[in-house]
Amino acid sequence: MSAGSKIKDDKQEYQYTIPWVTPSGHEFTFYDTPENERLIVKHASGSRIEFKADGSIFLISVKDIHQHSSILSSQSENAQAADASGLRYDTDLNLVVQGRLSIKATSLDIECGEYINTYAGTDYKLKANNIIEKATEAISLEGTKAIHVDTKKYTERSVRHIVEEGTKEDGGPGGQNIMNCHGNTVIRNDDPNGSITISSAGYLNLVSGKERVDIVGQDTDTPEAEAVSTFTTKVNPPTPRGVEDVSTQPGDYYMETAAGAAYLHASMRGGSSVFPTRGLSQEVMMGDMEQTVLTGDRKRRVGGRGGEEVLIAGKQVIRASQIFLN
Repeated sequence: MSAGSKIKDDKQEYQYTIPWVTPSGHEFTFYDTPENERLIVKHASGSRIEFKADGSIFLISVKDIHQHSSILSSQSENAQAADASGLRYDTDLNLVVQGRLSIKATSLDIECGEYINTYAGTDYKLKANNIIEKATEAISLEGTKAIHVDTKKYTERSVRHIVEEGTKEDGGPGGQNIMNCHGNTVIRNDDPNGSITISSAGYLNLVSGKERVDIVGQDTDTPEAEAVSTFTTKVNPPTPRGVEDVSTQPGDYYMETAAGAAYLHASMRGGSSVFPTRGLSQEVMMGDMEQTVLTGDRKRRVGGRGGEEVLIAGKQVIRASQIFLN
């Protein structure tokens, strides 16, 4: 039995052997030993075709093997075209190439009833005009060191999208997520009852190098058109009301701090875009304005050579346990 073969090759009996050998060494031999019939066609170089007793065929070449079939298929319509060539194996097939394997075809179809495993010892390159990958269940892309995507246009569509950065590896935390954009970036949720949440267990920094517009209660594709000043905040009553709205007065604003709050306005002259001469302007269009100090003092100072002017269209009421005027 030869190496790698499961076919028995017992000794042949001389009386059942019919050889035919040419002077140059070519051989055509029949082996008719019972239960071990064989046929060998051998070239003087050592290349040969061997037919085993069970019908198996061994093709051994000491150098290259070249196959060229269906020659008539490329000829004129007057010639009878050949049928498509085919190879069929009803058992396992192992193809071992010690050198380089090249496959060139006009088109290539690969169909596998079960799984496909592809291994590359070094680089794996795939080039095409369009590459489409489809899976009925999942696609997993894993890079031990890095994954790089370089393209002119990048589009994603998913029902649910989860991104995890800084996953613990080798027993310790780590990771960093940096997104650089040269141009415009838009994060949009088209569901009026949906939401976008930016949550940080640590610090959160929002930096705007130029103008900033915050609009609440109004959906717009052009928020920059609502800008009035360098920093513009508008709170509008939403239409229609949302299913999760908690405000009893849509369009109101509420702020609460555990410690104090500090406001520093007009560190340079020029006023605002709305009131160029006012360092600070507060207007209540409708309703009352109330300031309450539950514990502590309230102080109001007008420094420099400035004065204070109070204009009251109605009455003014001041109540205090003591009043000091100087």
